[in-house]
Amino acid sequence: MPFIGKCHIAYLPNGKVLGLSKFARIVDMYARRMQIQENLTREIAEAVQEVTQAKGVAVVIEARHLCMMMRGVEKQNSSMTSSVMLGGFRSNQATRHEFLMLIS
Repeated sequence: MPFIGKCHIAYLPNGKVLGLSKFARIVDMYARRMQIQENLTREIAEAVQEVTQAKGVAVVIEARHLCMMMRGVEKQNSSMTSSVMLGGFRSNQATRHEFLMLIS
């Protein structure tokens, strides 16, 4: 069943920058596929890293899953958050913390 949510993306440019619409296209390209949220998060982060050659990439997806809302446990307000941190976001705690504070 589908899930619906938000995708937060941050990157540390290394000379090449992308327009905002390109990030939306990357998310849409991967989100249209049948898959789980954790894989989607990783694929988006790796695609941004590959396209920009950034010093660091961070992706956080917050989503509500229809399988949780409609079947089984039927928890209407439950959500799941998944994250992938690459490069500077993984190695530098201050950078990672700043990103996480901005999206909260």
